[in-house]
Amino acid sequence: MPGYNSSSDAYLLAVIFVQSIFTALSTWSLTAYLMKELELHKIFSMLILLTLCMPSFVWRVIIWNNSIYSNSIVSEGVSISCWLLFFRFLFEYVNHQTTKSFSLCYVLSFVLISIRKQLFISLILLIICVLAVFFRKNQYRKGIVKAFICFICILGGSMVFDLGYNYAVRGEVVRHSGDTRFITTMAFYTADRGDSRYIEDDDVREIFLKIYDSCDEKGLLKSSAGDGWVNRISHLIDSYDGIQLYVMWPAIYEAVENNCQCDGAALDKRVDDIMDIINHSIIPRNFLELFNVFADNFVLGLVMTVSHRRYSMLRWYSLIVYLCYLLLLIYSLWRKEDKKVCLFAILTLISMIVNVAFVSLVIFSQTRYMIYNTALFYVSFLLMAKSFLKKFKQK
Repeated sequence: MPGYNSSSDAYLLAVIFVQSIFTALSTWSLTAYLMKELELHKIFSMLILLTLCMPSFVWRVIIWNNSIYSNSIVSEGVSISCWLLFFRFLFEYVNHQTTKSFSLCYVLSFVLISIRKQLFISLILLIICVLAVFFRKNQYRKGIVKAFICFICILGGSMVFDLGYNYAVRGEVVRHSGDTRFITTMAFYTADRGDSRYIEDDDVREIFLKIYDSCDEKGLLKSSAGDGWVNRISHLIDSYDGIQLYVMWPAIYEAVENNCQCDGAALDKRVDDIMDIINHSIIPRNFLELFNVFADNFVLGLVMTVSHRRYSMLRWYSLIVYLCYLLLLIYSLWRKEDKKVCLFAILTLISMIVNVAFVSLVIFSQTRYMIYNTALFYVSFLLMAKSFLKKFKQK
């Protein structure tokens, strides 16, 4: 059969099989722990298990994809499962401060960052929880030291892994290139043509103007966005890839290839240097514009975490479900009961806010970046609603 490669197909099938098993195990691990820790009934635990399967449903049905995450060769096929395991052991660490739970959080955070740089949020969450645990015991110095060591070791390990990976694949000990392109895209989106005067390097200024004029001509810049949140965020979504993939990225590489006799890592480094110059020159002058885009994007991220922006009804639903979540959380805190449920809900809320904020700074908030906390949000909602209804019936 033309184009058929039996060894390649066998490898992909094996990957999908392993991902599916890993997804099932991670989902069951969190469900089983919540059932034991919160003393949940088996029927309610099954509801929790089904809720944790939500990312697959969202990806398959709502996003109109032809497969689920665990059956796709994408990083989310592994990272979502790792995230659920990380959250499960993070919750255990905050509750019981066991060495096992902390060690597994440490390892899973390193793995998550190595898979997707976005999941640096796992390290942020781990640091917050370490500080909270030790500060609660009035062990401030010990908490700060442990958090600092954890931060340095995981971040340093991730950098070493990057260097080792590039050496194994490319034969050169270099960091991963192109990571700043997301920020540079935002810089172009909010820039003005007059900002070129802040770029001191003549070659970089010429590249900036070429990219800016091309984007402006195609209506890709923020100045072309309409009024109202829906129009602004739709324009950002439609423009982002157009700027980065079809204008900025090709223009910078073309300029470097034409003016620099280099290739491989040296070429990538020069491209990164150009983007760094543009970022440092432009971003401080457009902080307010960037903040406005961030605010719009942050709202989008909150919506995309619990539903979708596609329909007005879903946007209103998102507002209502967040208000209900906050009211349930306030009620649970006021009652000072079911502290573990409150803790799980607070951890979920912090995770959502950190993730949405982190993503909103550099790229538009789409489902694949927000879906990590979708199931956790609804699990927290169900747990708080169960406690509320139980108290209501007792009255």
